[in-house]
Formats: sequence, C-alpha cells, structure tokens
Amino acid sequence: MKNGRLFEILYLLVEKRAMTAGELARRLEVSERTIYRDVDALSAAGIPIYAQKGKGGGIRLMDQFVLDRCVLSQSQQDEILFALQAIRATGGTEEALSRLSALFRREGGDWLEVDFSDWGSGAAERENFSLVKRSILERKPLSFTYYSSAGEKSRRTVEPARLVFKSGCWYLSAFCRQRQDWRVFRLVRMERLSLEEENCPPRTPPERLEAPMPEGYRGVDLRLRFAPAAAWRVRDYFHPREVSVQPDGRLLVACTFPEDQWLLSFLLSFGKQLEVLSPACWRDILKEEIKKSLEVYETGQTLSGYGAYPCVRDGDKPVQHKEVIPMEERKFCQCCAMPLDKPEDKGTETGGAPSEDYCRYCYQNGAFTAPDATMDDIIAFNLKFNAENGHPFGPQEEAEKMMRGWFPTLKRWRKE
Repeated sequence: MKNGRLFEILYLLVEKRAMTAGELARRLEVSERTIYRDVDALSAAGIPIYAQKGKGGGIRLMDQFVLDRCVLSQSQQDEILFALQAIRATGGTEEALSRLSALFRREGGDWLEVDFSDWGSGAAERENFSLVKRSILERKPLSFTYYSSAGEKSRRTVEPARLVFKSGCWYLSAFCRQRQDWRVFRLVRMERLSLEEENCPPRTPPERLEAPMPEGYRGVDLRLRFAPAAAWRVRDYFHPREVSVQPDGRLLVACTFPEDQWLLSFLLSFGKQLEVLSPACWRDILKEEIKKSLEVYETGQTLSGYGAYPCVRDGDKPVQHKEVIPMEERKFCQCCAMPLDKPEDKGTETGGAPSEDYCRYCYQNGAFTAPDATMDDIIAFNLKFNAENGHPFGPQEEAEKMMRGWFPTLKRWRKE
C-alpha cells in the first residue's frame, strides 16, 4: 500500500510540480504527518523532492527532474495503454490512462473501445457489475437473488473472490454460505444485489473457474449435423477442432455435453437447422419434445392455462380470431389440473365409461388411484414434473403460486 502511495505522490508532483501537504493528504486520504514521512522516504530513495515553506510553497520536485520515458520502448508504452483501455470497461482506470497518456505524450488513444456488456443492457447491469467488483475489493459479503439454469430461484449470500470473463459472459467465483462450498454464479442471473456490512475472511478461490458437477453427472457424446445457415452459431458455440465442413456446406460436430435439461433446450434452439445423428436415444428425446410443442398449438394446451386462439389469416397477416376458447370452457382434471382435451386423457368410471372430471392418471374404475394423497402431495408431484421437464409451467416459485391459488377450486380439493 505504501509503495503505491509513494508512486502516486511522485506522479502527482510530476503533473502539478508542487502541492501542499494538506492537498496531498486529502487526495490520498492520509494524515499530513504520513505525507511528510513519505516525502522523507522518497528523498532517501534518491528522488530530488523537497518542502518549501511560505506563500506559494509546498512539496516540490527539482525542476530538472523528469520520469525517463525511455525506460519503456514505444511498443511497450503502446502495450500498457492498450491494456488500460481494455480494462477501462471494468471501471477505475480512466485517471491512470489519462496520466500515462500524458506522460508518454501519446495521442490517438481512443482508437480502441472494449465493452463487456450485452447489447441493450442498461444502467442496472452496470450497477450490478460495479457492486460485485466493490464487494471483491472491499471483502464484503454479497447477497442476491439467483436464478439457476434449471429456472429455480434462491436467495444467496456469498463471499466473492474473483470475477471471470469466459465464453462471452461474466462469472463470479465465490464461497457460498448456504452451500458451504465454492460456487460459480453468472452475473446476468443475479438480481437485488446488496452488500453486507461485515468483512469476509480471507479465502483462496479455486485456480480454475469450473462449475461443480451435479450428483450423478453424466456426459453424452453427440454427433450433430447442422445446415449451412447455422454456421455462425456453430462457430459461436463449438471449438474449431469439434467442427468439420462437408462439401455441401453442412457442418458435422462431435462434442460432449452434460446430459441434462439444459442440453435439450440448447439443441431445440437450432430448430430445423440441426439433426442429431447419434446417440439414437437423443434423436427420440428430441422427437418427443417436438411433439409436445406441437400439442400446445394443435390441442390448445397453452402453457398459461388459457385457451387457444385460432385466427383467420390473409397472407401473412392475422386478421381476426376465428374462435376463442376461454379457460372456463375447457375441461381439466379436478384432481391434478391436467387438460382433458383428448378422449384418451380421461379416466374411467365404474363399468368403463369415461370420466368427465378426472384424468386417467388420477382416476380409474370409479376410484382414485391414490386415495390417500393430499392436495400438497399432488402439487409436489406436479412441481417435480415441472423441474424435470424444462419448467413448462414456468419457474418453480411462480408455478407453485399458481397451483396453490387454483387447486383449492378443483372438485377433489374444494371445501364444500
């Protein structure tokens, strides 16, 4: 800390030639006594610095003293300025960049701009970044709401250690107090950030930024074929050694990914521009998921629970709704709220007649398949299904809120 302050005093005096001890003390946030001790240390190191009393006095450098710019070559000076411009996007280097540019007497320093923010990001994202940076430098615990890749929301308090920019995203490596272990957090998924008043104990973060593998982690070796139109996304997401271009322009990719719900969403995001070649089980998984997506539009099983709105089209323009199916006109299982849009979805009464109130999973032969189940049991089952199938009902917290508001109105759980 002291060496940095001595260097700061030297640069200030090179720039301004003379400053009072009071001005330096206020600038560096130390006492005047500390400034005089620093002046003695600089003098002992051979720097021609002295204090002049009286009006117009202050702490000065000998007029003939200059910092020798020749210590650094022109290319080295360029590299220093380039590095400062590159990290200017993280804040805090503007003054240093200005001073070194003046010291090196270099112009045209604005040819480079580095911006780590996303397109369309605003002041809130920049404020969050600044708060995370401050928590690391000041060793303050940081609390925030975090959305996991599975869509689950939780409140975390962490001891931040390191900011890392990787694969086009900012990540925070921090010790999580809830998990009592090191965790990696993506900044764009953090909300409602706040600094705690206490200080963090010193901790050494892991050398490499690696997300912890979940229990039971399995990797899957994939062979994928992409249409030429998807080439730009392929280049964004896959390493060049994983990609080979065929004579017709299509791209073959051989890669390994964690076998979880995220992978399914990622592959589906390519639409018809992707064909999974192997393994065969993942071809089947994608086919089934695409069928489910089609059912949303073909049967009116919308994710929000509201009816479908088929419309008459004039070319590419929707001109009017042909039919509106309000929610109250649809049939839902009066136990688990599953839509009863298809005859085969309905349960059976005694004798085999289709039930008008319950689905085939909840009701068979005039009796409930789980007679001892409670409403909480059914909600818990639905939430488990939601988590394991890509959150078709929305994030867990919102899905649970919706179910707890709706289920008490269903026939099985309605209190007469």
